[in-house]
Amino acid sequence: MRDSEKVVLSNTLTEAPWNNARVFDRPAAEVVDQLRGEPGGDIVVLSSASVITALLAADRVDRISFTVFPEIIGGGQRLLDAGLPPSKWTLVKATAGDHGVLAIAYERVR
Repeated sequence: MRDSEKVVLSNTLTEAPWNNARVFDRPAAEVVDQLRGEPGGDIVVLSSASVITALLAADRVDRISFTVFPEIIGGGQRLLDAGLPPSKWTLVKATAGDHGVLAIAYERVR
């Protein structure tokens, strides 16, 4: 992760405290469109429900991965909330781990 470029979406930061990072104060879908036009590999969003939801709403997600833990903590932000457009996905990976943890990945059917 240290060597990977990081992209920060923020309407309050003007610079990021991390090396090899760029800050954007624009909608997530616009930033992804720009990044897709630049050289580089995959765009990965880690643990940001608001960014993932915005990208799902704008149909900019090609693959989504979940890790399911068999424990209910009783709170948190919903990722797949009402208002997202309908979409179809196909399961591409499912792995069961210790203590019932599941790692699953889906790719967008277009």
